[in-house]
Amino acid sequence: MKSPLRFIRVLSAAVALCTVTAFVGTPSPADATIVKRLTVSEMARRADVVVLGRVVGQTATWNPERTRIHTLTELLVGESIKGGARIGEILTIRQLGGTLDGLVQTVPGNARFAVGEEVVVFLDKDEAQPLHYVIGMAQGKFAVQRSGPAVQAMQDTSDLAFVRPGASGALVPVEAGPASPVDGGLEALKRTVRAAAATP
Repeated sequence: MKSPLRFIRVLSAAVALCTVTAFVGTPSPADATIVKRLTVSEMARRADVVVLGRVVGQTATWNPERTRIHTLTELLVGESIKGGARIGEILTIRQLGGTLDGLVQTVPGNARFAVGEEVVVFLDKDEAQPLHYVIGMAQGKFAVQRSGPAVQAMQDTSDLAFVRPGASGALVPVEAGPASPVDGGLEALKRTVRAAAATP
């Protein structure tokens, strides 16, 4: 992500898609944000940074006009998969929405983070300030689960509805399932990212 303005434009485009698909009769879950479905490879090519890390803090702040709440999530980097982030570095992820001063602002489909959670995230880097933005909203965050025999990477897109251009050019819905693990687990996810990042 090259600037916060571009981030706002992406959200505006999602709202526009909601309007367009309403006219073509596309069903969508209540309170879902409609976005283009992205594969792991597509997100890897778009992202400036892909890291495995642990959430170590969250803070909600107002924008200067006190009209929007932003949530700042601090992520301690454990492994750089793309982009050269340093192990031990703390990246700050900014998202629209949050809870502050007794008020709650939500953006359906945002990636959700919890302190202590281990995650893989696909991030755009802001060139003007030390901030990062999640690619593809909830699509760009994978929760790491180490409780089973294999380490899993889980993607939860339950608050998103997906569309893609059909053969005629009109937008058509893409079925979105519940939270699911990546085939082959965490290591397969990392291999896919590195292969996509190495492709010109």
